[in-house]
Amino acid sequence: DNGCGMTSKQLNNWAVYRLSKFTRASSTFESENVEYVRPAPVPRSLNSDISFFGVGGKRAAFHIGDSVRMITKTADSPDVHELVLSKEEFLKKAQNKEDVYKGTILNRKPGDSSHVTNDERFLRSLIAEETGNKSFTAVVITGVCLEDIDYLKQHFLEWTRELAHIYHYYIHGVDGNKSNGERRSNIDILVTLREKPPKCPRAIDLREVDDDMQTLYINSAVSMFEFRATTSDGGTVEGILRYHPFLYDKETYPKDPYTAQEPVAEDDHENEPEGPNQARGKRDIFECFWNGRLVPYTTVSEFDWCTRPIKGASLPAECYSRFSGVLFTDDRFQVNASKLKFMDLELKLKNKDTIFTTFVNNQKTSKRSN
Repeated sequence: DNGCGMTSKQLNNWAVYRLSKFTRASSTFESENVEYVRPAPVPRSLNSDISFFGVGGKRAAFHIGDSVRMITKTADSPDVHELVLSKEEFLKKAQNKEDVYKGTILNRKPGDSSHVTNDERFLRSLIAEETGNKSFTAVVITGVCLEDIDYLKQHFLEWTRELAHIYHYYIHGVDGNKSNGERRSNIDILVTLREKPPKCPRAIDLREVDDDMQTLYINSAVSMFEFRATTSDGGTVEGILRYHPFLYDKETYPKDPYTAQEPVAEDDHENEPEGPNQARGKRDIFECFWNGRLVPYTTVSEFDWCTRPIKGASLPAECYSRFSGVLFTDDRFQVNASKLKFMDLELKLKNKDTIFTTFVNNQKTSKRSN
């Protein structure tokens, strides 16, 4: 990552178990004497504040491997800071009755690989690149389990598409990946898979991915409107509701490649999507983004104002199955440590004190959630 990098103290805080930005204000750790400062509001909450200060990073690293090496430098530091955390070291310290969660940060000059052993010689080329960068962070995970290695090799297009979905609005800007739109983001994420010769490396710039779900939703919708929700504790949610008609005998509602792969149970054929009135099927309307990053395991089905009335509906039921939507939240809405689920989003949004505001033809309308 060629971003701003971390200071030695920030790297130390990254390593402290469960020291997230939500708990650091009341932290008693000696390393922490600066409270978390919430960033100023920006459209879609695309504020780059998507870190848990290492909580998610350590979980991810030890989920797929047994060691993680953080190599980082800020522009105003002459030194590179390097820290290694490994399951092997944890076990060794535990057996010796030492402090398991105590480690040493190595401070060294850029490009200096004299500490690298022969077994770790693959690091030398990475370290050699440091002299050409003022600031950076490199994350090296080793001891990756065979199942994950096979998945990364065999499903390269699938998991890079998922990454393009997760970081869609950082890659493409606040309006997303419109087929006729201009680039509004300078963030580039390049994924390269290198295997042993004679296989050639494979590389994908996530900006070039055009079949992630947000890209499909954005470019197949014929109409949309925006709204905002404000909660009693000052939380803000920006929302988009899109409409995908069955047009000229053609379905415009995009198929979800993941649900399409799921087998239908033998006794569930009567619930299979059929015809133009089953566009969304059983999918919820709203995908949810936290500070601009997709939180994949939380979706919101609907709100009372976009639900077909039980009585007196003037529109056919099929119209209500043709919505897709997005909710963009700030961090007043907490997510779990893995950033896979919101803790309280739907509960807060459907609280009676939450105010929904829409703008239609420059007319502002507000109402409370039911």
